[in-house]
Amino acid sequence: MEFDAAEDAADARAAARASRSAAARAIRPLWNQVYFPNLLLSSGQGAMIPVLVYAARDLHASTAAAGAVVALNGLGTMLFDLPAGRVVSRLGEQRAAAFAAALMAFGLSACLLANSVALLAFGVFVQAAGAAVWILVRLTHLSRVAPAIARGRALSLFGGIIRAGSVIGPFLFVAVGSRHDVRPAFAIALVAVVVAYAWQRATLGQGDAEGRRRSEPHSFRRLVRTHRRGLLTAGAGALAVSLLRGSRTAIVPLWATHIGLSSSAAAELYAWSSLVDLALFYPAGAASDRYGRRAVVLPCIVLLAAGHVLVPFTHSFDTLFLASFVLAVGNGLGAGIVMTLGADLAPEDGRASFLALWRAVADGGMTAGPLIDSGVVALASLALAGPVVAGLGLLGAVVVALFLREPAPGRLVRARGRNLALEENL
Repeated sequence: MEFDAAEDAADARAAARASRSAAARAIRPLWNQVYFPNLLLSSGQGAMIPVLVYAARDLHASTAAAGAVVALNGLGTMLFDLPAGRVVSRLGEQRAAAFAAALMAFGLSACLLANSVALLAFGVFVQAAGAAVWILVRLTHLSRVAPAIARGRALSLFGGIIRAGSVIGPFLFVAVGSRHDVRPAFAIALVAVVVAYAWQRATLGQGDAEGRRRSEPHSFRRLVRTHRRGLLTAGAGALAVSLLRGSRTAIVPLWATHIGLSSSAAAELYAWSSLVDLALFYPAGAASDRYGRRAVVLPCIVLLAAGHVLVPFTHSFDTLFLASFVLAVGNGLGAGIVMTLGADLAPEDGRASFLALWRAVADGGMTAGPLIDSGVVALASLALAGPVVAGLGLLGAVVVALFLREPAPGRLVRARGRNLALEENL
């Protein structure tokens, strides 16, 4: 019996090694095709997002109006999520990427030249619509090419790349910008879009025939009927995570202005907190693959909610950094989890349309977070915004804890790893 136990343990170790090796081989080609262009794009977004509040305030917007401008970054993405599914289906991934880059470049140019809050808001909205198409193109590609054995890692790495951009972008702005002019942030974002699309175009080239394939869009009503249980349970978790993340992008800079921090300080705060959650993206993906999606979603929501509750108790850069640290840990633990849940549910037939629907659910939360913050500010006070959003997010955690059904990824990975180990020995 001891011999059998030792043999089982050796088999398990061999299976784990084979699983890690297979995951690494599956992910390696994605660096040029997906991750690096998205690092560029995310760096541009990372330079722009922390200073949107300051750009609006420079144009004499009120605090509530500045929060609404931040919300438009999510609203443009959310409203274009479903049309993005039709764009990707009808144009194919490669042409849709070109369309997305053109929209983002146009919107960022408007932001760069904005001399009124209305033009700034228009530019933010248009570039966010382009971002919706771009993200769907990348997510469709990843869910198509990443094998199930490495799906959590591949998509958490995608989330980690976005976080890396959130670190690089603000530091780029701090390096080339100034304390009193936020326009360099939009210039950085514009250059990033152009270079990211050029890189993506050069690396994919003519080699990805599936990426050029067009198809008929699927009925969203039918997709909702077919996948309603997953949308109501996994979707509740995705909505809660996105709600808290969207609010995080507004509540921290709004509170930073409230306690008198400069735009450079706010960008630095955003960068350092992003560096914290960047460190967690790969462990989060490995945990998702091994222990299941619920084991990642619940800690993510709870810590993001706790960070929101802490923000109103801060009064300086150092104390706000501590609250941002809690938010960053929660955010990092959920790296890629929203995309992974969507990829788990996505059908082979109608993948782009389903993922567009899934992104609409998630981006609804990203939009609602800052809008709720603005509403609470207008009706009550900024100090109440964080606790209100935290409470709403925790409701989603309850739904996930009680009702989410999922396969056991750990057992699936070990079984596949064992098969791979046997194949290699043969």
